[in-house]
Amino acid sequence: MSFTSPRHRPPLILLLLAAAGCATQASGSDFAEGEAAAAQAAPLVLAPPAQGFQVETRPLAIEPGEDIRWCEVVKLPGGPSDVYYVNRIETAMTDHSQDLIVSAAAIGTDTEAAMEPGAQTPCTRAGEAFGEDVVALTSSQLAYHDQRYPTGIGQVLRGGQKLAIDYHSVNTSAQPVSAQVKLNFHTVAREAVVHNAHLAGFDNLTIYTPPGGRSSHLAECRVNEELMISELVRRTQSRGTRFRVWIAGGERDGDLLWVSRGPGDTRVELRNPLHLSPGEGLRFQCDYVNNTDLELRYGVNASDEMCNLGATYWLPDERPEAAPQGCLLLQVDPDGVARK
Repeated sequence: MSFTSPRHRPPLILLLLAAAGCATQASGSDFAEGEAAAAQAAPLVLAPPAQGFQVETRPLAIEPGEDIRWCEVVKLPGGPSDVYYVNRIETAMTDHSQDLIVSAAAIGTDTEAAMEPGAQTPCTRAGEAFGEDVVALTSSQLAYHDQRYPTGIGQVLRGGQKLAIDYHSVNTSAQPVSAQVKLNFHTVAREAVVHNAHLAGFDNLTIYTPPGGRSSHLAECRVNEELMISELVRRTQSRGTRFRVWIAGGERDGDLLWVSRGPGDTRVELRNPLHLSPGEGLRFQCDYVNNTDLELRYGVNASDEMCNLGATYWLPDERPEAAPQGCLLLQVDPDGVARK
């Protein structure tokens, strides 16, 4: 089968992210004026999968100097009776793209009802644009990413399900550029997906680096149920340097899992899945060098920074009612570690 067609955050994060992004977000009309130029640009090339389907956003023109985050709704092919078992997701973005998050709307929710296929809007994140009942499927800060799940792990999607494509582009050139995203969903037989893949987000909003300075920020998050982690993902921007992750809690407390040396080293597949029990978790540290004369804080624009750790995981005991994993860190404890 081959087709070609086109978590919960508390209110405080909405205010923080909206404030960070409002200064440079462009209006929908600004982009409409550039659509003709975008259509004439070189197309984004990603060959459709041999087994599965491809979806894509509409090309948009980004003017010189613009820093935009854009959310668009795309609809999967087929109808509710079509069930897709996905063990691999490829993502491709045009030049000058910075970041991508792909989320699926929960079926039957108000969020899904509010997501009109083809709708496009400037945003700071998909939840703000369309509603909070969306579940992240994959993310990338690279022009091309090939998300392959371990044997027996995958995503289960349905025909007609709506996706929110949240992508960030910064045009540093002197000419308008085209911004677009294409996604390949590779499908397998039903019996090949035993456990559902999930994404956890551990976000440290407490980061600060003074003008011309350096900083280092340590954070820690624990999980509330047994899970298996297969991949770790770093999400910082251009001024992030070293990024480290350790196990937190239990007998393995302090065991080093990963050292990322720079923004180009964005993810690591663990040789053996990491088994965490309730009360254990992950500790991570983000380091920065601020080579500007401006204060560097958490935000969604290229002039801001982030300190986010993502993890791909599954539950040994699959349950529909399982709570999502992750944390949003807004304060630093007296020992210098940000905790929930």
